[in-house]
Amino acid sequence: MSRYLFPLLVIASVYGKIHAQSITFYKDIAPIIYTRCTSCHHPGENTPFSLMSYTDVAKRADFIWQVIKRGYMPPWKPDTAYRHFCGERVLSSQQVQLIKEWIDSGKQAGEPDSAREKQYLARFFQDTKLNRPPDLSIQMEHPYQIKGDNKERFVFVKIPFEIDSPRNVEAIEFVASNLRYIHHVNYAIYPAVEGVDIHQGGKPATLDEDSPSAFQQFDPYLKGNVQMIHYGGWIPGTSYESFPLDIGFVLPRKGVVILTFHFAPSPVDTTITAALHFFFKQTPIRREIETISIGSGGIGNIMPPLLILPNQIDSFEVTAETSKDISLLYVWPHMHLLGKSFKAFAVTPAHDTIHLIYIPHWDFSWQDLYRFPHLIYLPEGSIVHVIGVYDNTEQNPRNPFHPPQMIFGDTNELMKTTDEMLTLILLYVDYHMGDEHVPICNEP
Repeated sequence: MSRYLFPLLVIASVYGKIHAQSITFYKDIAPIIYTRCTSCHHPGENTPFSLMSYTDVAKRADFIWQVIKRGYMPPWKPDTAYRHFCGERVLSSQQVQLIKEWIDSGKQAGEPDSAREKQYLARFFQDTKLNRPPDLSIQMEHPYQIKGDNKERFVFVKIPFEIDSPRNVEAIEFVASNLRYIHHVNYAIYPAVEGVDIHQGGKPATLDEDSPSAFQQFDPYLKGNVQMIHYGGWIPGTSYESFPLDIGFVLPRKGVVILTFHFAPSPVDTTITAALHFFFKQTPIRREIETISIGSGGIGNIMPPLLILPNQIDSFEVTAETSKDISLLYVWPHMHLLGKSFKAFAVTPAHDTIHLIYIPHWDFSWQDLYRFPHLIYLPEGSIVHVIGVYDNTEQNPRNPFHPPQMIFGDTNELMKTTDEMLTLILLYVDYHMGDEHVPICNEP
């Protein structure tokens, strides 16, 4: 038997080398990189380098392998065994092995496929992550100057808009010239108020620095009886909101967007300008998107109250009940630096448990607005449970205080990064029969 074993081993070795040498960047690796990595690693994003060419990838191949091997990249925090979402940045074991074999065999380039490469990369050369240019882009009229004094700032900005006629919105996207120092942004869309000039004011107003008169431009919307049309936002890791089928909202002919920026401390003077991209659809909107916030700054009481003692790992929970039958499109979890894990689920009146999201290892730098592959039906009377675990010990590398200090969380929207939050935002519509079978992962 042994005389046959050696030739077989030789054949296997030769086959393995031939197989490895047949792995090339353009044929095998580029589709993985462009669909799992380039969405963040391209110009304009808050990443240290781009991964948009063979050269970009080959010269960093050893580093790429290290972060892939450790599971650090690509970043996808939700547990896929608990709930799946659209656009999961997850590599299969076969893809990981393919990358390793490509590197070990010499990082062969192969024959470029310019048509396919152009198809993959086209949207990254545009100022948008969607696969088409925006139909409307509204920008800050005045750039904001962040002082390099390492202080957090809360800034209000009003952007007026005026279009020919009301338009049905399919997607909305926040973009900025520099994302590095933006902790988060909330935006609220309002229709024009009768007798109020939408162009009044316009300059950014900084909380605790500017006079009360600087904030008067926002009063007709924030303090008036005008109905908010849509509420959304951006946090690190997010991309855009999109609404499928007959779902969305109607942008009025005339109105304003009020952005609330939370700027992180900056060691250098920095200029920020930002814009909102709107993508329209020709089909009618039959169900308008609604938003509800559970926990910090929203409905429900966090129990026990969100007070995190030093040198403790503590768990907190908040619940909320649905007042009607709804269909969920997105979930948007949020915690700060002490966050350790985040879980949300719903229990129906029939005592069925519906998994919403579970992030076993919370990472403040990688948050997102997560879209379900199908609409998720929550019947009236369902109880949504949100559970956050916080690590206020020296072992937490993101703990901003050494030694650890007592950390508070409250309902004040304008809190600091070093405070804490436990929030779940739900984007939903009224339920229609059969919604749970409707796929919504198709990109606009």
